[in-house]
Amino acid sequence: MRKLISCLIVMLLLAGCSEKPQDLEEPEQAQCTKTVEEHIAALSDIWSTAQYYYGYWNEMPEDFDWDARYQEFLPRVINVKKDEEYVNVMREFVALLHDGHTSFIPASDLKLNQAYLPFDLEDLDGRLFLKAASLDFEVPLGSELIEIEDQPALAYILEHFEKYVPVQTESAHRSETVRQFLRDEKGKEITLKWLTPQGETLELKAGYETSGSVYLNQLEKSTLSNKQLILNSSPYLIYEINSDLVYVEISTFAGQSFHLYENQVMPILDPYQGVIFDVRNNGGGNFTNALIILQSFSQAPIPPFYNLDSEFHSSWVPYGEYTDTIFYSGSDMNQKAMRMMKHEYYGANEDVETILDEMEVEPYPILTTHILNKPVMILTSQFSASTAEMFAATAKLLDNFTIMGLTTYGVMGNHCRVNLFDGSAYSLSVDQSFSPDKQPFWNRGVPPDIEIWTTPEDLLTGEDTVLNAAIEVLQNQIKERTGE
Repeated sequence: MRKLISCLIVMLLLAGCSEKPQDLEEPEQAQCTKTVEEHIAALSDIWSTAQYYYGYWNEMPEDFDWDARYQEFLPRVINVKKDEEYVNVMREFVALLHDGHTSFIPASDLKLNQAYLPFDLEDLDGRLFLKAASLDFEVPLGSELIEIEDQPALAYILEHFEKYVPVQTESAHRSETVRQFLRDEKGKEITLKWLTPQGETLELKAGYETSGSVYLNQLEKSTLSNKQLILNSSPYLIYEINSDLVYVEISTFAGQSFHLYENQVMPILDPYQGVIFDVRNNGGGNFTNALIILQSFSQAPIPPFYNLDSEFHSSWVPYGEYTDTIFYSGSDMNQKAMRMMKHEYYGANEDVETILDEMEVEPYPILTTHILNKPVMILTSQFSASTAEMFAATAKLLDNFTIMGLTTYGVMGNHCRVNLFDGSAYSLSVDQSFSPDKQPFWNRGVPPDIEIWTTPEDLLTGEDTVLNAAIEVLQNQIKERTGE
């Protein structure tokens, strides 16, 4: 395979695709910051490192051929005309791995002429609503985007942008694709058709001209507007809902916020009869920060999640080819090596399910003895990712917790930064993770106990559909406990 790839590269370079081609494309090629050789090397870095160390090969479709896709993308990186085109090709290649932790990180010296549309969208189960915009944007907030370039809006977005989105969990994939649509080449214009809240149809052009994605004109949020703010200390934002309930938004699990939780947050929660934790926009972080929260509501030890590490041993490679009469004898080593070369790294003669069945892992050590025995609601969305998903999945197995909202993002496990030859990098998942009840996360996410979407009507008026439902359910749970 390596000889084939090497020959292919040489042929392509000799065919006029070198750093300084002699044809009419030379002025365009000169716009690239990096050389063709650097482009090839970076693509090859991704291909080789993922081939050997990616943790989810056994989850990929049986007909997926990573080597063939590499050959397909080689001429594309050779023939790019400018940095943006190169980055898009690399983003598309990395997205083939279908892993939400895996992304391409362009080198800082690439000349990327990117900008945002002058608005932001809310994805409500496939319907797209205007939730924020620049002050001079002429469409009323709350309007629904119905067409782009004379195509149904979502169909246009998926056609042009989903190739850059690796995560495959349905709602997360769609919402991430919408996010990709909001940023593109600066100066590009598109024709949009909107349906306003008053039933009027508006058609206008919008361009990618905005340098950022934060807009002054936003739909108001009224659910918490009249509530008492108790604590605003990152990552915690705490409001009193009423004398019985307290609301805690956790923006991230990154860092070491467990000390803050134990010393400041727990004393605040103590007098209330019910707690709402909101991780709808939490992208993950340090699981210790999630673990202490779970432990503070459970007398029992918190059950652990499961990891399967991929393994690649270079010394096994000769044993993995059955046509090699020197190394192949049908031995156990040959079987292991052949499985390794097929990306089946998790056991010599067993599938993943069998290995999981046989695994036993010790519970986590108890991090706190101060237990808050009260009902808890956890709010999730398609943007609750990684550690936030593990938080929700573990909570589902504990007595005091209920999960409400939407299925989570669908990504979990260890990932590492891989530096590439051209100064770029990409992140690569190197193991598989499973919930404490041995359920997979990858492109599945954690389904809620109670699924609720925000309604268009509530979006327009600023009401939080999910939070309001959580308050109602939690009040009923408290009544059941107290008998009142």
